[in-house]
Amino acid sequence: MLRSAKATPKPGFSGWWSYIEFQPDIFSPQRFPIGVVVQADDERLYFKLLDDFKKFDCVYPEGFPHSSAKALMAYAYGVLQAAIKEKTPLSQILFDSHVLSLSRPVHTSGSDREAAVERLFSDVVAMVPSNVKKVREFASIDTAAARKLVNEKLKEIAAMDFERFVMVDHPGLLVPGDGNDRHYLDLNLMTPKSCGAVASAVYKSQQSVELNLLKAGLDLKTCRKVKNLESAGLFLLTPDPSSMEPREFRRIEETIGEHEWKLERDGFRFVSMQEPADLAREIYDWAKPALA
Repeated sequence: MLRSAKATPKPGFSGWWSYIEFQPDIFSPQRFPIGVVVQADDERLYFKLLDDFKKFDCVYPEGFPHSSAKALMAYAYGVLQAAIKEKTPLSQILFDSHVLSLSRPVHTSGSDREAAVERLFSDVVAMVPSNVKKVREFASIDTAAARKLVNEKLKEIAAMDFERFVMVDHPGLLVPGDGNDRHYLDLNLMTPKSCGAVASAVYKSQQSVELNLLKAGLDLKTCRKVKNLESAGLFLLTPDPSSMEPREFRRIEETIGEHEWKLERDGFRFVSMQEPADLAREIYDWAKPALA
């Protein structure tokens, strides 16, 4: 019995969440959840806000102040971004507005932060227009899953060369740090002359994409320096534009573009593609000369 028992897997994310309430009419007590904020202990917060107020026209047929609502969302966005930079705990965030407030934080968990934000937003924010809800049936893909998808295609394309440059069983690299410390570099491609990594941008959150790009770029720069390699490559799996609202996809594109410019300036090979097979072909073309 004891031998067959398995430990309950821990959630990828465990922390606290609050919803943001909006009171359109200060003379009426009616409030509407228009966003969610999540945060694990001692970590930065993540959030998502409503960006389309069309459904409020049904509640306020005599006229809903769309421009004022958008200005309030811009204000809320600024407050939450400042909280990220200042590492403010969720329980201490305050809106200097009579019509915006945060609920008391309660515990939540999920496969990852992105999944927790999307699930809570979908469950709590009822004022999302129905056409937007259809688009938001969206499955995030983390970096580990992206690598698995790309590796399946790489095996077909690279054949016998696959195991010569793809780190499957033991991805990543431990390098010396200060004193006895060692740092883990999360990469999965290595040739005699270069290092590389597949990363995912298949998220709705611009913040998640940016964090992935920052981490991947830093790890590759460190590896190139420590191993004295000639080059480094970052290969990014991107979302299907039809699975997202155009505004959300533009934000993801802009974030990728900013990092692409910086990494290419530092001598990186940077490729971003929607299809795993296309990305796999680019990776093999990048790796093949060093395998000759």
